Amino acid sequence: MLRAGPSTSTPHAGATAGVSTAEQLLLDIIDTVRQPLLVLDPEFRVTHVNRAFLRTFRVGLDDTVGEVLFALGDGQWDIPPLREMLANKLPAETQLEDIDVDEVFPGIGRKIMHLNARLVSRAEGEPRSILLAFEDVTKQRAIERRLTAQRLELQRSNAALEQFASVASHDLQEPLRKIVSFGERLNTAAGPLLDGDARHHLERILSAAGRMRTLISGLLAYSQVTTRVHPFVATDLNGVAREVLADLETSIADAGGRIEVGPLPVIEADALQMRQLLQNLLTNAIKYRGQDRPPVVRVSATNGGDRCRISVADNGIGFQAEHAEKIFKMFERLHGRTQYEGSGIGLAICRKIAERHGGTIDATSIAGEGATFTVTLPMSQAAMGQTS
Repeated sequence: MLRAGPSTSTPHAGATAGVSTAEQLLLDIIDTVRQPLLVLDPEFRVTHVNRAFLRTFRVGLDDTVGEVLFALGDGQWDIPPLREMLANKLPAETQLEDIDVDEVFPGIGRKIMHLNARLVSRAEGEPRSILLAFEDVTKQRAIERRLTAQRLELQRSNAALEQFASVASHDLQEPLRKIVSFGERLNTAAGPLLDGDARHHLERILSAAGRMRTLISGLLAYSQVTTRVHPFVATDLNGVAREVLADLETSIADAGGRIEVGPLPVIEADALQMRQLLQNLLTNAIKYRGQDRPPVVRVSATNGGDRCRISVADNGIGFQAEHAEKIFKMFERLHGRTQYEGSGIGLAICRKIAERHGGTIDATSIAGEGATFTVTLPMSQAAMGQTS
């Protein structure tokens, strides 16, 4: 039978009478473990307790060793789930793992203890002792409850966002389509007859309706980054880049520019969102080109362990360094609508896609000389603890 208190002597001098050197070594190892541990005999009497147990539960050695576990603390340790675990389940299964006991423990109050138990024996034919390990997971479980509540709140928020997306794609666009349609009819039928303020007002109506259509489409695309998603799968970014270049072929030709794409990695990602991300960045590079030179855009990638960095560098008009964060905000524009078309949502969508993948996006620039957008993404979503 194992019976020893916490050892304070050296390994060679700490042997207890009647205890072999090997057994004393085992007891010393148990005593150095930071997790609270008890050794019980078949009658659930404490034969050994380590320092961590005494410290955690604020009890003394004399109050513990030699006492029946369920009698500790004037019977406060007679906890039904604990008794059921040790008296009934453990003999049948020989070991029990990952069992939570939520109880008011003497001396320390209400705690959630994560328990593991195992039957052990010194020699064949001898009664087996019980090794019982405790872990205080009170704070961890509280964090898990908060995370669960936050996850539920996020799900409710996403549901509300999805409802908004439905409204934006149907209820808002339907009256807008009528405004545009009747405005164009009016322009066709009466436009040539109008002049002065009347003509100007009609043009402004059509222009505002067009901008509203662009904004609604942008908001819809932004909301769908988290509401209409596809699973993360192995995605060859080289293939994604080829598809995007094919889509932008006419825009590139009209601008008289070129896009150079270096080798890109295969990562776990939502392939459609990777295509949207790259298309937004390349479209942005072509749009904000310099007036005195054709656009040249270079796409490259570097791998650094479990992450990759994808860079999109252009020779366009660039921006001031103090605007490096502003450009990723919804509806933020550094230039007037008459200079450059767009909704001001494209880069915000890029950031949302990067964040959904557990990554980041940032930009550096020298005004008048071009900009570089760098997206950092995990190679594997499993390594980041993400599944969708």
